[in-house]
Amino acid sequence: MDFKLGIKRILLLSFVGASFFAVSCDDDVLNNLAGGDTVAALREALTIGAKTAATNLGEKDGYYGDAMVKISMPKEVATVAELMSTDAGKTFLKAVDAEGLQTENLVELMNRAAEKAAPQSAEIFTKAIAKMSVADGEAILFGNYRSESADEEGNVTASFGSDKAATSYLYDNTYSGLQTTFGSVVTNTFDEVSVSGVTLNTAWSSFSNGYNQIAEKKNTTGGKIAMATLKTSLTLAGKSALYNKVDNIKTVNTNLGEYVTGKALDGLFMKVADKEVDIRTNAAARTSDLLKRVFGRLDE
Repeated sequence: MDFKLGIKRILLLSFVGASFFAVSCDDDVLNNLAGGDTVAALREALTIGAKTAATNLGEKDGYYGDAMVKISMPKEVATVAELMSTDAGKTFLKAVDAEGLQTENLVELMNRAAEKAAPQSAEIFTKAIAKMSVADGEAILFGNYRSESADEEGNVTASFGSDKAATSYLYDNTYSGLQTTFGSVVTNTFDEVSVSGVTLNTAWSSFSNGYNQIAEKKNTTGGKIAMATLKTSLTLAGKSALYNKVDNIKTVNTNLGEYVTGKALDGLFMKVADKEVDIRTNAAARTSDLLKRVFGRLDE
C-alpha cells in the first residue's frame, strides 16, 4: 500500500507540475501575442496618421493656409523682409543696389512646394514604419516613451508628449532617413511650382543674390555711409535692434532644399501626432478590430 501510495503521489505531482508549466507557457505565449498586437496596432495607427497627413497637407493651402505648419522665411534672411517694411530700409537697399529684392512670393512658393511633395510622403512614411523595430510597444502605448533625440548643439529636443509617444518614437527612429528620401521629392518640386510665372528656384536665386549684395557692399565706402544713415533713421524710429541685425548680415548659404524638407517633415510629423491623439482618445477613430482591441486598453 505504501508503495502504491507513493506512486500515486508522484503521478499527481507530475500532473500538477506539468499543468503549471503548461499554464506558464500559455501565459508567455499570450503575453507575446499581446505584445505583437500592440506593435501591430502602433504601426497601423502611425500608418493611418501618415496617410491622413499626406492627404491633408497635399491639398491647396495644406501648409500655406495652416498657421501651425506654414513654412516661414529662413531665419538667415528674415531680416531683409523686416528691413523692406520700413522706408529707411528701402532707402538703404537702394543705396547698396539691392532694391530689387522680392520676398512676398518666397513664402508662398516654399509652401506650395511642400504641398506638391506631401502626397508622395505617404509611401515613404509607410515603408519607414514597416521597417521600424519597436523595442517596447507597451511603454509606447501607455505613453512611457521619452524622446532622446538631440539638436545640433546636443540639446535634447522636445518630446511630442506622452499622448503622442508613438509619433515621438517614429521621429527618433526615422527622421534622418526621411530627410534623405523625402528631400529629393521636395527639391524636385522647386521648378514645378510657380507664382506669377516665377518658380521657387528662380525666386530664391534672385533673392539670395540680392541678399549677398547687402553683405558684400555694406562694408564698402558707400555702404558704410548708407549704414550710418540707416542707423540714425532706425534709432530715431525705435528700431535699433533691426539695425543690429542688418549690421550682422553675412553672405547667405542656406540650403533651401534642406530647409524646406525639414519644415515640410516637421509639419507632417505634427499631423501624424494629431491623428495619434485622435486614435488614443476617440473610440470612433479606431477603425479596425486591432485598433479597438489594443487602444481600448487605454479606456480601462
